[in-house]
Amino acid sequence: MLQEDRLRVFGMSMVVSAALLVAACGSGGGDGGGGSKGLKGPIKLVGLWEIKGESAAAINDYQNGAQLAIEQITAAGGIGGQKVTLDRVPLSVADPQKATSQFLQGVDKKPAMLLGIPSASAVLAAKSQIDRAGIPLLATSSSTSSIRYGSAGGSKWLWLLQTFDGYKDQAAVKYATETLKASKVGLTGTSESYGTTNIADLTTALQAKSLKPFAVSKYDPTATDVTPTVLKMKGADAVITFAYPNPLAVQIKQFAQNGLTVPMIGSSSTNIAVQYKLVAGDVLKNVYSVVSCDPTSGSKRQLAKDFGTLYQQKYGTVPTDLAADAYDAVWVAKEAIEKAGSTDPAAVNSAMAQVSVSDKVVCSSGYKADGAHIMSHEVSIDKFATAGTTQEIETYTFPVQDAAKS
Repeated sequence: MLQEDRLRVFGMSMVVSAALLVAACGSGGGDGGGGSKGLKGPIKLVGLWEIKGESAAAINDYQNGAQLAIEQITAAGGIGGQKVTLDRVPLSVADPQKATSQFLQGVDKKPAMLLGIPSASAVLAAKSQIDRAGIPLLATSSSTSSIRYGSAGGSKWLWLLQTFDGYKDQAAVKYATETLKASKVGLTGTSESYGTTNIADLTTALQAKSLKPFAVSKYDPTATDVTPTVLKMKGADAVITFAYPNPLAVQIKQFAQNGLTVPMIGSSSTNIAVQYKLVAGDVLKNVYSVVSCDPTSGSKRQLAKDFGTLYQQKYGTVPTDLAADAYDAVWVAKEAIEKAGSTDPAAVNSAMAQVSVSDKVVCSSGYKADGAHIMSHEVSIDKFATAGTTQEIETYTFPVQDAAKS
């Protein structure tokens, strides 16, 4: 299991490639006033994620996005003028215990910074090892309450790239109730931490609008039949779902099979399910997703559109927001290392609290850590067309978070 990813094509003018490269390497950020002059290379980063074929849930988006950033940084002179390398350790999100041992394999490579772990459950499982390793980890997992800084699962070494999941829940509820005018909102999701945490936060968001869930239903992350959940949603005028791509695709199909045509708002898993052809066609016409960003031609932001064009040119596939997350994570790591002027993990970790990256990234207008170690505070709502393309139809910005009080 994981949390979200994407597809393929090829061809485009080098003008677009050059434009994105210039934008990515443009003004702002930098070395924090020249501190990077003391850096010695090569500088090693380690990505903790799988590629397609390494498990049933594996996708290429993380590796593709990160590798694209590495190539651009290398073309622009590296990090602080030094060569940068990206090693990768396959990390299973389906088996948290296995993920912990794989995390330690990444630690053994002695990088300046670790990137990835696309699952909050795996981050939680590795928490004690993250503390012990003493190497900053910029996680590409969901930013759930359980792993924010100050919570039992948080760490001073752990930084969360994505917007707080509670804000994604609030955005989904806001869109469902204010734009779609839904008053009977059903909630579905997986029966582990990803689904249950978001269902709890969605319930709180509905209560803030003086509503309660029309119905709540959870299913196993490996479910191949979710008929009981689907039937429980009959009578709702919108459904919000936080589940993994495979069972979510089953849910979308079984909604159609049972005559449910109400809007369904999913997470980035929806984008993965569509781009990897788990679901397609007319069943998508009432489907939405709440995501970090839309890095495709459907985005409202030109830099995100340019990234999508370049990504398709290079990899022949449409990027998900997860590909953009991995791409952005490398640029944030570059900024932190240059600001620290060192590859010493403790120095880089201190710099992570100070970085502000806005003009080198595509999935947020800017990354800057708040008291909860969450780097972004923006949420997008995408609408799917039957062809599988997306259109960014709404964006929301939320305030910074404080550290959790355990």
